[in-house]
Amino acid sequence: MSVEVKPKCQTGMSLPFPSGYFLNDLWYPLHCNVSSYEPLANITTCLTGKIIYLMGDSTLRQWIEYFPAHLKYLKFFDLHGNGWHKTYLAIDQTNNIYVQWKKHVHPFVTLSFFNSKDYADVTHQINQIGGNSDTVIVITLGLHFRAFPISLFIRRLLNVRKAIENMFLRSPNTKIIIKSENTREINLDVERFSDFHGYIQYLLVKDIFSGLNVGMIDAWDMTVAYGSFNGHPPEIILKNQINMFLSYFC
Repeated sequence: MSVEVKPKCQTGMSLPFPSGYFLNDLWYPLHCNVSSYEPLANITTCLTGKIIYLMGDSTLRQWIEYFPAHLKYLKFFDLHGNGWHKTYLAIDQTNNIYVQWKKHVHPFVTLSFFNSKDYADVTHQINQIGGNSDTVIVITLGLHFRAFPISLFIRRLLNVRKAIENMFLRSPNTKIIIKSENTREINLDVERFSDFHGYIQYLLVKDIFSGLNVGMIDAWDMTVAYGSFNGHPPEIILKNQINMFLSYFC
């Protein structure tokens, strides 16, 4: 009986359905072999010299909150913003690591005010980055679009795809990772924000970004497999998302 040896996770791979499973709180993708980056010293070694741009909603903001909480020298730099949706910046001067999170542009659903001056869509953010082999861009779009016409979401994804294609023309060594949206709780606004709309958007993300040399993190299948129904998934899911993220370039 032969055992199939899966290749290392690489950018450009398409996601199967389902894309993986959880076992003992670890995510195992079906199409590739994901490495383990424990202890945390391995994460620091992987990220040394890297410039990481996180673009999207608060499920990616969870990443920039996770990193400094687990990496000794990565500290937040105070940009004097207001609210949870302000721009976040974390810097490790010892290991030369730079991590930034910035929200995507309208539609961005929040009950608090924010400064429109600090407002740039993902396409514009990508176009402002020169890119190189030490630059990593992570993008997630979805949860905030559920209450709006699907045509708006499709146009946004197509614009982002074009920006990624332009990035690869000027800097083919730049790593770009697409994180899908995840499941969320069923609340009083279920008609507008339910997973019914989210699943359609999840399928669109997989379809529109197919054929590009990008890495895919299937947050949808992760949260389904784990049984998470929280717009902001628990730390065990974040840990596995970040583990797969690191596998794409370490």
